[in-house]
Amino acid sequence: MLAVSLLGCSEKIENSYFYYGPGWTRLNKVAFITGLQSVRKDAIGTQLGSTYTETLTTMEADGTGASVLFDVTGAPPYHISSSPTTDYIAYLDGLRGGLFAKVVIRNIAAGAHTGADAIELAFNPGIVSFDWSNNALKIVYVTTTEVHTVNLDGTGDTAVETGLTDVSFVTWKYGTKVAFVHVSGGNSILSLKNGDGTGARTDLAVAASVNKPQISSANTNLIYGIAGGALCSVDISAGTPATTEVLGSFAGELPRLSPDATKVVYSKASEDTGVYLIDLTAATKAETKIK
Repeated sequence: MLAVSLLGCSEKIENSYFYYGPGWTRLNKVAFITGLQSVRKDAIGTQLGSTYTETLTTMEADGTGASVLFDVTGAPPYHISSSPTTDYIAYLDGLRGGLFAKVVIRNIAAGAHTGADAIELAFNPGIVSFDWSNNALKIVYVTTTEVHTVNLDGTGDTAVETGLTDVSFVTWKYGTKVAFVHVSGGNSILSLKNGDGTGARTDLAVAASVNKPQISSANTNLIYGIAGGALCSVDISAGTPATTEVLGSFAGELPRLSPDATKVVYSKASEDTGVYLIDLTAATKAETKIK
């Protein structure tokens, strides 16, 4: 979106807005990044200067009521994830060589609140993906070969699964099982393991596997993700689990399931700006651009 403001001496400011990287807050508001490119020009259109800033912003699921949380210029959040029990959000930061150097946890409670305002967990050489534990007292994270949990204060790092190949994503937050994506037998598959590391790992068939999975809070046997270019779901409790198409020709980059499991938001890698939503309760599933 482009907006123009006139200044004195025939100068003007051209503001371009970019919206991307959405996730959710615990209260089912959409959290996303707002980028603002401001270009100052003279009367004949010569550029005199420019600035670019980014903020983490929230809005209602219908795209109304935007409110800025805090500035993230120079350190935009990746993979925003809300705590399942508290008014915290967490995200990845410090991307280098395909790995993230830290998880940042921020308190977004309105008004006076208790608890830490910000926590940072550092990882060397870095991690690929993360999510909250089901009680919000830990996070689960993955390297390219292992799945771990760690307390929010950085203590108690515990291996859940090791000896894996090309781990690319992990999710938890609801239920007792961690779901993660890795390569086995040359195929990318979805696997599950108890969050405390006990019990055997369950590997789903390729036909029942989704990428960038999200566990439903309404039914922790139901996992949403991407498969075959479509947004799909899979019921892992079925006798023979298989993916069910939710929306075909899906171009979303990182679909994020709402805390109440009724909506999915995402941006598209092919677009500089745009926040999209799918209402999972609708009889006919369709994407709506809400920002």
